[in-house]
Amino acid sequence: PRHFVCPITHMCMREPVVAADGHTYERAAIERWLRTHDTSPMTGAKLLHKHLTPAISLRQLIGEFRAA
Repeated sequence: PRHFVCPITHMCMREPVVAADGHTYERAAIERWLRTHDTSPMTGAKLLHKHLTPAISLRQLIGEFRAA
């Protein structure tokens, strides 16, 4: 499903996190992005912060999908 796909890597996420822009990304991909940017890779808008929140429910859904 497309909501399991990271907008940066275009691959199914393994460790999804939510950024300040409200979008979900693969942790490693957004961490790489945030090393050199303070903007959203989706909107280009400046991020209020660089804290990432684990998307636990999404990670569980992806895990179930992969196991099926």
